Amino acid sequence: MTVGLSGNLSDFGIADVFQLIGQQRKTGVLELRSDSGRAQLVFDRGLVVSAAPVVGRAGDLDPLAERLIRCGQMTRDRAEEAIAACHASARTLARTFVDRGWLDEDTVSEAEDLVTRDTIFDVLRWQTGSFDFRARDVSHERDRGSLLGAEQILMDGLRMVDEWQSFQSFVPSEDSVFARVGAFERFAGASRLTSEDLERAERLFSLIDGRVTARRVIDLARLGTFDGMRSLSALHQGGAIELVTTEGAPEPSWQVRTSTGRPRLGRLVAGVVPLCALAAVVWWTVASSATPAVTAAYRLERSTLDTLRQDYRMRAARHALEAYRLSRGRWPDRLADLESTHMLDPDVLAALQGRAYYSARGKQGPIFLAPER
Repeated sequence: MTVGLSGNLSDFGIADVFQLIGQQRKTGVLELRSDSGRAQLVFDRGLVVSAAPVVGRAGDLDPLAERLIRCGQMTRDRAEEAIAACHASARTLARTFVDRGWLDEDTVSEAEDLVTRDTIFDVLRWQTGSFDFRARDVSHERDRGSLLGAEQILMDGLRMVDEWQSFQSFVPSEDSVFARVGAFERFAGASRLTSEDLERAERLFSLIDGRVTARRVIDLARLGTFDGMRSLSALHQGGAIELVTTEGAPEPSWQVRTSTGRPRLGRLVAGVVPLCALAAVVWWTVASSATPAVTAAYRLERSTLDTLRQDYRMRAARHALEAYRLSRGRWPDRLADLESTHMLDPDVLAALQGRAYYSARGKQGPIFLAPER
């Protein structure tokens, strides 16, 4: 007989649920529901194995695949291919990525941890909703020594929720755009951040270019929402970066979400209706002039010439990075440094669609990241 525990979050909060599962060393699956969404957490004898949003709409990608795409580590085509392969077999999506040689185990594990941390941080801010815990056997490939107890995660999560509000004055929205205004060395010298926090801040600083949004920078730096937000806030407060614009940005998505989100829904509808009307006009205009043989079911593929051009640009950038290292004895802090040395034409640093390439520091040197697709 399956043992279950269900209730309302307004009567029995998430913190209470976590404590009970941790203290009782329960194994099973906890599902949480609210107007903000659904999430599923897997426990192994009181330890958190994983947490992820529940995909509810057709066409939505698996949370792990979506995170890898956002971090520049996976293309959408490969992600969809791997998901289809999982449906036809008993393998997990993480194992499929590794078995096909597309990613190594450390990279996949890092992405799974990011999804887990962001999901837990999100659900800890839910005020109302419902929960349903079912005690049952769970299977996973995670090393038990790497799992954290529910109580420890709860304490860390509640601390992060308390700190969250202090960041919003420095990073108003995930659509905020920042530019660098000082040297990172000066910021690091005056900062009281730990070495780990400084390393995170430097990863973000190297990706800030006055064009990329805060959300994109955090994803490319492969940080969780909270750690990325805190580091950007520290950089802004310390004078290393400045806010370029949040013009046209929606209501700050950093705000604590609750299940009583009807005012936001009203604003969303008010904004979407005019766009839908405009889209309908554009569609009617295009459809009336299009030839009958062209339908929306056919996707325009990139030509072979375009593919060769983009491959050439990526190789040129990689070669320029290596040349810089050999001539200077170090890797460049950012791709734009290659322009000043005339090792690379500025046009090469933009994809054919005009979207820029990026680089992030890795253990063995810079990691070259293609534009988000």
